[in-house]
Amino acid sequence: MNTFARAIAPAIALCALPAHAQEVKADEKGLTLDAGPLQLNLGGRLHLDASVFDDPALQRTGVTSADVRRARIELSGRVGEILRFRVDREFAGARGWRNLWVSIEPVKNLEIKGGNMIVPFSMEDLQSSNATPFAERSMASALTGGFGLGGAITSGGRNWSASVGYFTDALANDEGRTTERGKGVVGRLTFAPVRSRKAIVHLGVGGERRTFSAIERVRFTADPGSVFAPNIMSSGTLGSLETLRALNVEAAVSLGPVLVQAQALSLKLHRTLRDDRSFNGQTVQVGWIVTGQRHAYSASSGIFGGPERRKGGGAVEIAARYSRLDLVDGTFDRGIGRALSASAIWTISTNLRLLATYTDNRVRFPSGGAPVKNRVGVLRAQVSF
Repeated sequence: MNTFARAIAPAIALCALPAHAQEVKADEKGLTLDAGPLQLNLGGRLHLDASVFDDPALQRTGVTSADVRRARIELSGRVGEILRFRVDREFAGARGWRNLWVSIEPVKNLEIKGGNMIVPFSMEDLQSSNATPFAERSMASALTGGFGLGGAITSGGRNWSASVGYFTDALANDEGRTTERGKGVVGRLTFAPVRSRKAIVHLGVGGERRTFSAIERVRFTADPGSVFAPNIMSSGTLGSLETLRALNVEAAVSLGPVLVQAQALSLKLHRTLRDDRSFNGQTVQVGWIVTGQRHAYSASSGIFGGPERRKGGGAVEIAARYSRLDLVDGTFDRGIGRALSASAIWTISTNLRLLATYTDNRVRFPSGGAPVKNRVGVLRAQVSF
C-alpha cells in the first residue's frame, strides 16, 4: 500500500492546485488533469486470466488456474511541449516498476529518454500488452530483453523510426523475464516503404551488444502460452559471460483488415573459459479483423497496435501464430521447440477486451531425450484506461 501511495502521490498533489488553475476530466483515457502547461494522466490495466494446461513434469493434464496476470497503475505527464514522464507500478506477478522514465524533446521529432523502459530491439516487445492478439508473447521472444535501465535517443518521421541507447539490467521485468542482461548498446531502425489507407509494408532491424561482470549470469526461458503454467523450455543458468550479441530482423504487411508479421532472432554468448553459445528463434503470425477495421500503425515508432477505433463500435479479430525456439548448440541440448497458437479477440470498447488463446507446444531434443508436449488454453478479461 505504501508503494501504491508513492506511485500516485504526484497526481494527488496536483489535484490540490487551486480550482481555477486546473481542469480534471474522467473518460476512457483515465483521469486527466490539465493545469496550464502541466498535464497528468492516471490510468492502469487489469488482466484477469483463467487457464487450463498440461504439466509434463508431473504427467498431469487439465490443470486449472485463475489469477491476476497484470494489475498496474500508470501515471504519465507532460510539461509544455518539451518534457514527458511516465511511472508504472505492477502489483501482480513479478511486482515492481515497469516504465519509470523521463524524456525531453529539445527539437521536433528528437526525443532523449532516460530510466527504466522497454529497450528498442523487437517489435513484439514494444507492442503494448493491451493490444497483443495472444495471451503471451511468442516462444522466440525468450531471447529478447524486455525492459532495461538506461537512456535512448529516438527520432522518426512519416515512414521511418530510429532509436539507439545504452542500457544495463532492468529495475524489474515482466513475468518470466530475468532482469540480468549485462550492459551495452541497443538500437532499432524501421522503414515503411509503402504506407497508404489500403496497405502498409513495414521493415525493421534491431541490434544489441552487451558486456558482463564476472559474477553475472543469464537464463532464457519460454512459457507455454501462460505464465501460470510451468516453463516449456529453459537454457539453464549460463555463466562465465563476456559479451552478448543479438540481431532481430522483422517484417510486416497490412492489407485492409489483415496483418501478417514475421520476426527472426539470433543471439550469441561469448564466454571465458567455457564454450560460446548460439541460439535462435522465429515467429510468423497473421491476424484478421472480422469486423473490417485496420490495425493501427505508428510509423514514427514502428509498432502495430490493435484495431483502429470506430466511434461507438467494437471489433472482433482472429489470429494464428507459429513460433520456434532453438536452444541447441553442438552438444549443448536444451531443446528445439515450436508453438502453434490460435486466438479470438473481442474488443468491446476502448477499455474492455476479451481474449481466448489456445497453444500447442512441442519440444524435441536432438541428443535423444524424450520429447515434451504441452497444451494451454487461456481466457482473459481485460480492463485498461
